[in-house]
Amino acid sequence: GPRFRQQDKYARQVRMPTPPLLLTQRVTGIEAEPGVAGKGVIWTQSDVEPDAWYTHAGRMRPGPLIEAGQADLLLISYMGADFLNQGARVYRLLGCELTFHPGGPPRAGDTLSYEIRINSHAEIGGIRMFFFEYDCRIGDRLLLSVRNGQAGFFNDEELASSRGVMWDAAEDGPRTANINPFEGSRIPDKRAFTPEDIAAFRAGDAYACFGPGFERCATHSAPPVIPGGKLALFDEVEAFEPAGGPWGRGYIRARQHVSKEAWFYKGHFHNDPCMPGTLMAEAAVQALEFYAAAVGLTLERDGYVFEPVEGEPARFLCRGQVIPDADHDVIYEIFIDEITDGESPVLFASLLASCGGLKVFQCSRFGVVLRRNWPEHQAVAPDPDWQIDGPAEDVRGDQCALLECATGAPSRAFGSMFARFDTAGQSPRLPQPPYHAMSRVLSITEPPGQKRAGATVVTEYDPPEDAWYFRENGNDAMPFAFLLEVALQPCGWLASYSGFTVSGRTFFRNLDGEGVLKREIRPGDGPIRTTATLSKFSAFGEMIIVFFDVEVRVQDEEVFRFSTNFGFFPAAALASQAGHKASDQEIALMAMAPVPVRLADPAAALPSGRMRMTDGIDYFDPDGGRAGLGVARGTQAIDPYAWYFKAHFFQDPVQPGSLGLDALIQVLEAAALLKGLGADYETPRFEALATQSSVKWSYRGQVTPWKKHVATLIEITAIEEEPGRTTMTADGSLWVDGMKIYTASGLSVRLAEA
Repeated sequence: GPRFRQQDKYARQVRMPTPPLLLTQRVTGIEAEPGVAGKGVIWTQSDVEPDAWYTHAGRMRPGPLIEAGQADLLLISYMGADFLNQGARVYRLLGCELTFHPGGPPRAGDTLSYEIRINSHAEIGGIRMFFFEYDCRIGDRLLLSVRNGQAGFFNDEELASSRGVMWDAAEDGPRTANINPFEGSRIPDKRAFTPEDIAAFRAGDAYACFGPGFERCATHSAPPVIPGGKLALFDEVEAFEPAGGPWGRGYIRARQHVSKEAWFYKGHFHNDPCMPGTLMAEAAVQALEFYAAAVGLTLERDGYVFEPVEGEPARFLCRGQVIPDADHDVIYEIFIDEITDGESPVLFASLLASCGGLKVFQCSRFGVVLRRNWPEHQAVAPDPDWQIDGPAEDVRGDQCALLECATGAPSRAFGSMFARFDTAGQSPRLPQPPYHAMSRVLSITEPPGQKRAGATVVTEYDPPEDAWYFRENGNDAMPFAFLLEVALQPCGWLASYSGFTVSGRTFFRNLDGEGVLKREIRPGDGPIRTTATLSKFSAFGEMIIVFFDVEVRVQDEEVFRFSTNFGFFPAAALASQAGHKASDQEIALMAMAPVPVRLADPAAALPSGRMRMTDGIDYFDPDGGRAGLGVARGTQAIDPYAWYFKAHFFQDPVQPGSLGLDALIQVLEAAALLKGLGADYETPRFEALATQSSVKWSYRGQVTPWKKHVATLIEITAIEEEPGRTTMTADGSLWVDGMKIYTASGLSVRLAEA
């Protein structure tokens, strides 16, 4: 208003930031006397907008959240600060103590309400200062409190002569007497990280950043990462010392190149550009988060996010400035205080930022925590009208709930029975797309949590006519591997529904199966109905074995009938699997030197794309094996980025056993072509598996992303020639890094005219 016309002539004033750093959207009240340096209160609001630059993983980052309490600037200006400054002095934050409160950071759609209070004023050595505090709430929930806030007004000479933060880590020490025990065996060999490494980590590829030992990170669906875009606030890591630093508890040093044209100078402030201290704090916090990932804390935490530790005050000091008088390098140093591993790992550290040798920002103790962040399945909305026929209670069976079984909060998949797994522990998962093979649960015979033989579930799957697996199987039919998933996934769902998971044996693996395939599934078939019955179960030490009888039908026609069993295992039991015993003949065949074989443009199409499970045939003897009909060996280099590790399973990556069987089938198809069995057909087509044939499999190990090599060995046991078709049958085994882990017998493929 008119009272403030007297300061219009000053080029430099106390200013709010301009967009995009203007985060205050509304002033809802001021209680202060204009032009008088007394006590005052201002109330403001800020709306958290979807996909705003200041958000990451759906949450507002800590630096911008602190920055949004910026209306102390407006309030001190209203109190007449520039009546005294008269363009010769400018505002600078000196420090504050802040505490994050329970409930987590704000999310899109939240409205932040700030109550900012200026409590007193002082003059020290000719420098006028004021003291403030504020609270930030979402509704009635206290989100952030700032106390002991200090700011002052400085002339250019005073700013240029700052001595910086008077703190030296070597003369200080950690705030905790003893660091918590922490197993850091999965620390990378790297001790520095390039801009390309940092960019890969920001993009969600921690394996590309950290290298060997971090293969599991290549499988993450929702990896914990640091922000990009405007919040990409350091470029490289110059030093990473997991047991280093002056305290011997860990140290990291990151560098940010700040150009004279950096985006934040324009907005902070008009005619008085300087880098916000809140962004220095944000950059230092990100360096601490990067350290957490570098010491392996994110390896097994797919679907987690970094958040500030709640309830722990952090003291910020600002004693210098970064301004666009030149390009500058800002150095962020992180001195680890303590690390607590566990369900939600916590790290505390001292943070320090320097520019041109001057220490400009420091925090003696700041904490970050890794916390679960369950994805929402917004692409498929819940069906409020869908109800399972039977006593399902609060367990839903619509497509949205089944996708929650793949990657969502366990309680959203299985109701209150699984609520405990929302915050602790791990529950078995269904595969996620593109290997998800359940559309709905039709009926159930027992209430949830009841372990009863005879419990039966009926499910359906709708195969899209243009599904990727039809296109990439080479014969326009559903691969046996995917049909097996249509049949097996309801068993996994029923086992979890029946309460076996609640025992704490959290890893679920198929072990054995035997059945008869009656006919192929072709585009246009469907829906496919699966009926799975829990026939029996038994406990063996720390393991539980569950048995099922399964029938798969399309309309009234039986497609596949089999019996199978699964095991619930603790992690240690899976890690110690010894595989299948290998015969002397198999050992000799596996030891044969590779002699790569090239197929000469076969007329019969073989699987391609995602369905291709071998890199080639590296040994073939057309007269080998006990029957003298031939042996073949396939090879596959394990790629941690392989699509199926992400799909199968979230937080528990393992190559599907069904795809291992398909690898054996593909080697058998190649052997048939190498033996010339398709030469008599004008347009040969594979039926794989051959219908009306039985198949038996057994798994005693797993292919994980940190393994190196898979070998698939088949021994042909029979070749049956009939008018218009040829059927070849074999036994097979799959080996990972030299261990025999799968066996299969009765594998049959059939060649006939298309």
